[in-house]
Amino acid sequence: MTQTNKTQIIDYWNKRATTFSEDKQAELESDHATSWLTEISRYITIRPNMRILDIGTGAGFLAILCAQQGATVNGIDLSPEMVHSAQQNAARFQQTIDFQIMDAESLNFDNQTFDVVIARNVTWLLPHPKAAYQEWLRVLKQDGILINIDANYGQDSFTSYQDFTNDHAHAKLGDDMLTESETIKQNLTINKQPRPTYDFQLLLELGYEDITADTSVHGRVYQHQDAFYNPAPVFMLSVRK
Repeated sequence: MTQTNKTQIIDYWNKRATTFSEDKQAELESDHATSWLTEISRYITIRPNMRILDIGTGAGFLAILCAQQGATVNGIDLSPEMVHSAQQNAARFQQTIDFQIMDAESLNFDNQTFDVVIARNVTWLLPHPKAAYQEWLRVLKQDGILINIDANYGQDSFTSYQDFTNDHAHAKLGDDMLTESETIKQNLTINKQPRPTYDFQLLLELGYEDITADTSVHGRVYQHQDAFYNPAPVFMLSVRK
């Protein structure tokens, strides 16, 4: 099996930045934004002056959502084009957010900097998820919370998504991009594991025990197959430090 390197991942997301940004703008203006805020509030209420780190921010969806609640937000992503899109979107939504190009597996922040660390659809792209979790929890304050929203993407084939008759988040990608994303996915070990069981085990190995995994979130957020629909079984994992 050919190993996926981070250059391939960066190139893929650089190519997707423009259309992905358009999708996230629309999602921020939709009921989905409220739905995700409701899901996050099951674990913590985002308050003014709370420090939040959005890992793999992409076009800035979660970062902007948290900033709208008054939080002080940093967003990081490995893709320069995604960071540029996030900066443009923050300006569009009149939010001040510090976006930086940074590796999710090696953070340039001091220990115990953030009240909340949050990620969405990031872990499945990481070559070293255990090291990433260790880093995310390192920069989290004592009693802070890590929220990881992801899906068991390994059990799906992205190339089959074009066969969906209803609308969904991947409908505009086309066969070439779906094939590229499927290749990246299949070459990452995490996508050969059952999730979130695998994540749970990694966190236990790191010494954390206050962990919850909610696999019912998909049914609440994606009640309708609209333009934001994710066909994969999304879950929400939380860890209290």
